[in-house]
Parts: sequence; C-alpha cells; structure tokens
Amino acid sequence: MKRVLALLCIFVLLASIIVMLVAAFSGSPNASTIFVAALAVNVIFPVMIWVFLQTAEYFRKKGEKIRQEENQE
Repeated sequence: MKRVLALLCIFVLLASIIVMLVAAFSGSPNASTIFVAALAVNVIFPVMIWVFLQTAEYFRKKGEKIRQEENQE
C-alpha cells in the first residue's frame, strides 16, 4: 500500500510541476491562479498522504492491541 501511495504521490507531484511550468510560461490571465493552485498541491498532497499513513498505522496498532486483549480473556 505504501508503494502505491508513493507512486501516486510522485505522479501527482510531477503532473503538478508540469502544470506549474505551463502556467508560468503562458500568458493566460488565469496563469497566476493556476500556478498558485499547483504550488498548493505540491505542499498539501504529500502532507495529506503522510497523515493518511500515520492514521492507518495508529488504527492498525490499536486493532492489534484490542485483538490481543480479546485473545487473552
């Protein structure tokens, strides 16, 4: 699962960088908005993936603890 999320994160970051480059060199009136949005994706997306993984690990450990307590009884 971690590998899949890592590959997804790499794909999204590369796509975002390409969008940033296109927005930086285009003369569109919305280019600055697109650039800022792509920059936000570069910051927020990895943080969201990290939070998701940490939350999943927390609940996995909690579930193992509950199962161990049930097996001891």
